[in-house]
Amino acid sequence: MSPRKKIPTKAELLQLQKLYKTDEKIGERLGGVAAYLVAYWRRKKNIPKYSLPKFSEREILNLWERFGDDEKCGLELGISKAAFYNWRRRYGIKEKPAFLKLEQLELDFPNSRASVSPSTLFGKQSMAEKILALAVGKEKVEIGQTVEIEPDLVMLHNEVSRIINDFRNAGSEFVWNPNKIVICADSFLKTVKNDIATISNKQLKDFIKRQGIKNFFDVREGLAHQVVIEKGLVLPGQFLAGTDRRALSFGSLGVLAVTVGDDEMAGIWSSGRCRFKVPPTVRINVTGRKSRGVYAKDVILSVLKQLNNDKMSGKVVEYGGSAISQMSVSERFTIAGMSQELGVRAAICPYDSTTRRYLTGRIGGNFKPVMPDKDAEYDEMYQVSIDQLTPQIICPGRSIKPVAELEGLPVNQVILGSHTNGRFDDLRVGAEILKGKKIHPDCRLLVYPVSRKVYLEALKKGLIRVYVEAGAMVMNPTSESCLTVHLGGLSVGERCLATFDIEGMEDILPEAAEIYNCSPATAAATALNAAVTDPSRYVK
Repeated sequence: MSPRKKIPTKAELLQLQKLYKTDEKIGERLGGVAAYLVAYWRRKKNIPKYSLPKFSEREILNLWERFGDDEKCGLELGISKAAFYNWRRRYGIKEKPAFLKLEQLELDFPNSRASVSPSTLFGKQSMAEKILALAVGKEKVEIGQTVEIEPDLVMLHNEVSRIINDFRNAGSEFVWNPNKIVICADSFLKTVKNDIATISNKQLKDFIKRQGIKNFFDVREGLAHQVVIEKGLVLPGQFLAGTDRRALSFGSLGVLAVTVGDDEMAGIWSSGRCRFKVPPTVRINVTGRKSRGVYAKDVILSVLKQLNNDKMSGKVVEYGGSAISQMSVSERFTIAGMSQELGVRAAICPYDSTTRRYLTGRIGGNFKPVMPDKDAEYDEMYQVSIDQLTPQIICPGRSIKPVAELEGLPVNQVILGSHTNGRFDDLRVGAEILKGKKIHPDCRLLVYPVSRKVYLEALKKGLIRVYVEAGAMVMNPTSESCLTVHLGGLSVGERCLATFDIEGMEDILPEAAEIYNCSPATAAATALNAAVTDPSRYVK
């Protein structure tokens, strides 16, 4: 798409600003003009930057009249007590509410699940402990205590045949709650072992229809974990059980998501309950600002490099800090999903205004987000600074090194996309590096959007065209198991650079081939040179 030759008039810019608000979206409307150039035109024509309050006066007033407390109002919006106070003062709302509303009362009604949710931020509880307490209807749970929980949602995709057989062998006829079961057919028909009695696609659909399971998504929708989030089925504050380690990704929305075995999942289908031992929580504060060429993948690789797997095994990791608060939900998805390499039971990111904005328009029901207490007690606390961080790469044997140390190492194939780095933001990072350039003839680049929705958005915004013009092959939305055919083409001595998670790499790694893991930016820069390349010089 060629850039616009004629600079828009002041009237045109004002009209575009009214319609599209931000410089980035105005630039897209003008045919791919950079946001900084639109900002320059505005300044030359004395047009101020578009400014719209995040919260309207009515919204702030309604919350103030409901709660009459800055801390509780801020909790509803996912902002701090001080931030809500500033919004209230901005609109001149200074007086206490004249009448006491129901929400201002802390009543304990029998059998009321919401009433037992910890309302104070000084209960010494982490996010995981609060979610578990909410799930079992208690005010507090203790570390090491075994609780019996009804999950808010269960999700499976790879082991459907096995679980259905276990469910039937147990003598069960109907699942406990079809509305809380999600089945995604992204790859399971390919991954079921030969020694397990399998079911055909038709048999599976007949079973789903008989059970009344509405949340079934066929292979065309893409990777299960992304699809579940896109459909608005996962809500902050929930307890979720999945059948593979990638379920940890749901922690990006403030969800406590854990992995259970096939037999345990079959038991949940039958009884609707699972036994769970409350694990200790480790707090990791990630501070600082990302340097040029550094992305969420590099951040989590830095965390993996610094923290010993043995110290974290079986615990819940709770992320926080200024760097995490500046990340999008897509970036937090990468952080939470890759945390499986720490050996943790679950990973969870904070609920804040970023989460709230992401969920707006995606969900239809109410939810109750959970925030850690200000005096929460953690098993351990770590501080990770990313101010001096450079792009990172995982080498064979799981050693993590700076990309600069491997600069120039020949690479024969690059795979960009799939579970940890196949969302729209990731595809855009790669496209910005490849735009107007050609992939090296000695290297293949395969692009895997994580879902059909991401694929369509990338198609609409012109990213797919950028990849195709650069010489890449854009594949169907899928998970790692479908990459086998391409990795199987690697010969002895060849190398592949990929962005999907380490577990996914080892599951499909052909013998005698080397495979490395990196960020989308490093992958795109490497494809241009057919050699490992630091992406910093390609990023504006």
